Amino acid sequence: MIVIVIVIVAGIVGWWFWQQQQVWEKISADLSIRGDVQILDMSVGNGKVFINLAKQLTVPGKIMGIVKNEKQAQQVKELIKEEVVADRAKVELTDNTNLPFTDHQFDYVLISNLQQVKPAITQGRVLQEAIRVLDFKGTLVITATTVQRYRQLLEYYRFNDIKVKQIGGQRVMVARRN
Repeated sequence: MIVIVIVIVAGIVGWWFWQQQQVWEKISADLSIRGDVQILDMSVGNGKVFINLAKQLTVPGKIMGIVKNEKQAQQVKELIKEEVVADRAKVELTDNTNLPFTDHQFDYVLISNLQQVKPAITQGRVLQEAIRVLDFKGTLVITATTVQRYRQLLEYYRFNDIKVKQIGGQRVMVARRN
């Protein structure tokens, strides 16, 4: 019985990661993320989406990924080496509420599953940091089960081109200041 439960849980987790990758592949295609842009991925996860985005870039384009712990950092660094994207991809072990980057440094800022940031009040601080490091003409992409709660804060920061769509089981918000 325990083996069956483990197999089912592993299948669900595998399906969830696959679905997340499909969502980001669709977002990447819709936004035409490629070339020499600067990207910040604030929620690297298992690193597969991060690596796929790095492969779409050309030097001096770069994707910077935020990881939560040293183990995750080592796993993603190994992926970077295996996939030969070290010239375009780098990971940083840091706090999403106090990013070590200059203002307006990135063309794209990506946040997956913002609703999972706890406590909930911290979600606003993470979003403020994303906005701070995003270029004035940049694009902010948020995936979550619900994204409407973030609209008011984005409008306060003068994002007036905000689109929400459903991709797979995720809501995706794409916001620009235009």
